[in-house]
Amino acid sequence: MEELAALSEWQVAVPHFTVMPNHWHAIIAPDSSAPKTLSEILKRVKGRMAKHLRQMSRDRGPLWQREWFDHWIRDDVEWERCVAYIRNNPVKAGLAKTWQDHPWTK
Repeated sequence: MEELAALSEWQVAVPHFTVMPNHWHAIIAPDSSAPKTLSEILKRVKGRMAKHLRQMSRDRGPLWQREWFDHWIRDDVEWERCVAYIRNNPVKAGLAKTWQDHPWTK
């Protein structure tokens, strides 16, 4: 999953993420050369992530639902809350005892 964390060629940083069996969460920070709308950024990120995941799984079926939810992080307190939520997701779902044990979480 290091490839997903080092997305400089994708024009976004992804410092924290988790990929779950039926959804994913990520904090994305676009750089100045990224597309200007969130929709364009997510289209790029989801497209490239899908390509990577399909190479790993050899699956060719649909991967993403059309619906997505965004949330702007406005301060350090909110940042920490979002990081905790992302990291706790696989633990809450019973996929790992700690977030560090989940191979798809950073």
